[in-house]
Amino acid sequence: KPKAEAKTETKAAPKARPKEEAAARAERLTTRKPPASHGPDKTPQSRAGTARLYTVVPGDSLSGIAAERQVEGGWEQLYALNRATVGADPDLIRPGQHLALSGKPGPRTAERAPERKAAPRKAEPKKTEPKAAPKKTEPKKTEKAAAPKKAASTGHNVTAPVAAGTGTQYRAAGSSWSKGYHTGVDFPVPTGTTVKAIGAGTVVSAGWGGSYGYQVVLHHADGRYSQYAHLSALNVRAGQHVAEGQRIARSGATGNVTGPHLHFEVRTGPGFGSDIDPLAYLRAGGVHI
Repeated sequence: KPKAEAKTETKAAPKARPKEEAAARAERLTTRKPPASHGPDKTPQSRAGTARLYTVVPGDSLSGIAAERQVEGGWEQLYALNRATVGADPDLIRPGQHLALSGKPGPRTAERAPERKAAPRKAEPKKTEPKAAPKKTEPKKTEKAAAPKKAASTGHNVTAPVAAGTGTQYRAAGSSWSKGYHTGVDFPVPTGTTVKAIGAGTVVSAGWGGSYGYQVVLHHADGRYSQYAHLSALNVRAGQHVAEGQRIARSGATGNVTGPHLHFEVRTGPGFGSDIDPLAYLRAGGVHI
């Protein structure tokens, strides 16, 4: 009898162990699942907590913010981080928008590569065409030499600041102007219209100008100064060199105005009070207005 009892004990032990091991495995699996479900929730929160934010104020531009805040990668990286907020046009940002200054935009990082590849579009002067210049004969070079002589007769070559007709004319009388007359010419255009440099030059100032609102003043090679006022957005900074026809700002209704328009002046000096007829200056440079 004692031998029979010993056999039954050895047989019962193997049957009990597989069940216990199966239960233990099930418990391990259920305890491992919850942490995996919580991991992804913590990742975006930790990323958001490390991001620096900047609130847009009037007169800001992506290039200006990137330079001032030392954003690695410049305005292109800043735009890539905030494409969903800014929209399709990186030159049009609005006061009150919150921009992330750092962080990894995830899927947007892949979009940065094509944007940089698109940069060659800015080099649209097509240097390859000047390389093909050897095809041009020497007589054509003499024709190029003759072109500056024509420019010398007018003193300058310029383009219109906006593609629009004129409104209030130069020297229109009125008590609302400090000199008793209108010191420039107005172009009635809607807010956000592209404003171009009439000619190549250096940015003397770009910022708030009192009754002029946000303004840009350029100094040109012929010694003249051009002013663009009541702007809604600036695309240049003081000291920057600009080319003829380059976008320098967007029109608006800032400062002392009754509605959106571009106020344009030409001066012999950088400050108020040295104005000359802006339309006469543009027409002398080949602009038909």
